[in-house]
Amino acid sequence: MKLRTLAAVAAVATLAGVAGCDRTDERDRVSSAPSPSTSPKSAPSMPPQSPSAAPAPATPSGERTMGQVVDDAGITAKVKAALVAEKGVDGISINVDTREGTVTLTGKVPDRAQVERATQVARNVEGVKAVDNKLTTGAS
Repeated sequence: MKLRTLAAVAAVATLAGVAGCDRTDERDRVSSAPSPSTSPKSAPSMPPQSPSAAPAPATPSGERTMGQVVDDAGITAKVKAALVAEKGVDGISINVDTREGTVTLTGKVPDRAQVERATQVARNVEGVKAVDNKLTTGAS
């Protein structure tokens, strides 16, 4: 049963990683666009902005680009696979969520040693910027 779960998690991690290949990040498209001052005169012009106006964010507050969602999904899958594969950690009982590279671990594990080990395992996964460990201990 644990082997089947590990295989499924590994498959999800692989698919998430492949889905992010060859994509152009939204930030790259915005930064590679020519500035209005260097665009040819035949191109449609943008309405002038006041000099004090700050540039608008790429996405509305709280929203993520598709690239960020895919990146976070890949990190989540890698962390979950690492936790399931780790001996001495009940990875199946640990929920993993990722937002902008910050991994949040939730769930219940049998003892404090597993809480600490889960944090170490998650920190060692490529792409993880921070770990917010909200695991609790007690009988599952």
